Amino acid sequence: MDWRSLLAWAGVGSFLGFVIAVSLYSPGGGDDRAVYMIYAGLIAGVLLSTRYRLSTRASAYAFPLGFLATSLLAGLWMVRDVSTAGVYGFIAAVMVAMIIIGPGSYLDMFLVPLSYFGGFAVAMLTFKGYEPIQGTEGAVMSLFMVGVMGAVLAFFATFARWAFEMAKNIPRR
Repeated sequence: MDWRSLLAWAGVGSFLGFVIAVSLYSPGGGDDRAVYMIYAGLIAGVLLSTRYRLSTRASAYAFPLGFLATSLLAGLWMVRDVSTAGVYGFIAAVMVAMIIIGPGSYLDMFLVPLSYFGGFAVAMLTFKGYEPIQGTEGAVMSLFMVGVMGAVLAFFATFARWAFEMAKNIPRR
């Protein structure tokens, strides 16, 4: 079993589980069991990785990076307030990591934001209902900023690395 394929599929599965959970959400229902579709997507992604192998590099690292960035920021919010500059520091660290890792293929570049957001969704589900974070003003907003903005900027970081590598191959006249 290829661990890179497993992590990439787990991230994409978690993302798809998040999409299904959001589509099943009803504002007046009061039943939030649909949110566990994220875990179902994670398990489905792991199972798919045993059958369909992906040749990935950046999206394999994006899933644990999304989980780690969200978890570390949530842990920091548990002990003290985090400034906006600190939140942007987490996003900058994600971008630097994605530029250093770089995509393994064209498909890998487009799987990075899905896999990163899947890691973010699993981390947010882990901290679901934890009152010190829910009650702190700005904590949830900054966590979503690291998740959503981090996913978008992770894509642009891998795109920049891919574009740089393609530009190196252009012959000079």
